[in-house]
Amino acid sequence: MTIQGTDEGDRVQSVVKTLDILEALWQSEGAGVTQLTERTGLPKSTVHAHLTTLRSKGYVVQDGDEYRLGIRFLSFGEHVKHAEPLYGASETPIEDLADWTGERVLCSTEQNGLGTVIRACDGERSISSTIDVGTPTYLHCSAGGKAMLAHFDRAKIDRIVDNWGLPAFTDETITDWETLETELETIREEGVAYNQGEYLPGISAVGAPVLDSDGSVHGAVTVAGPQHRLENEWEHEELHNQLLSAANTIEVNLLFTE
Repeated sequence: MTIQGTDEGDRVQSVVKTLDILEALWQSEGAGVTQLTERTGLPKSTVHAHLTTLRSKGYVVQDGDEYRLGIRFLSFGEHVKHAEPLYGASETPIEDLADWTGERVLCSTEQNGLGTVIRACDGERSISSTIDVGTPTYLHCSAGGKAMLAHFDRAKIDRIVDNWGLPAFTDETITDWETLETELETIREEGVAYNQGEYLPGISAVGAPVLDSDGSVHGAVTVAGPQHRLENEWEHEELHNQLLSAANTIEVNLLFTE
């Protein structure tokens, strides 16, 4: 998914181009200059110059005419992952919830107004998904994102909506503030949030926030699966109890890591 905010700020265009190339390499799992030119819209000479620089620093490797990300990025990923307390605190609760539901379970947090998955675990009947660890998501169209949004203060919610907007991904995506505001009020009352085909058609999810003792948001836990299973096969109360129990266990774990 391409993420594009409305606040361009004082962006350094050469850095933007480098990051666009890196993201295209990541999404394509390796590509040549021509393919990267098509994916990024940048001139071939620009793509080649950036790739040469990245290769000289060890961030890109070349095999014939194809380039791919270098394993040097592993050091960044491992550092970021283990520096986030939510990553360690969520391991067992996420695995247990995936075992119980049989579905895909995600733990995510918010950075710069977007949701980012920091841990994912598959159950025995999990669906294939493009959303994995490190994947950024808009908050208004995901269960975990809405669970987090509901517990941010109004000023932060306004900043997020002003910067990222409420883009539509399916016909079910909430794209107006009044409807989103009403749903956030319901989430605060019920304790859980829903995504009913709002990001991907036919895929539903239910999410719960992970909160600190003062009510501030650490992140969210989400169970995702096909709509016919998630919405029809389970008793809502039982699923909610298991989901909220996982979120609460993570909250307790976090208390011992601070």
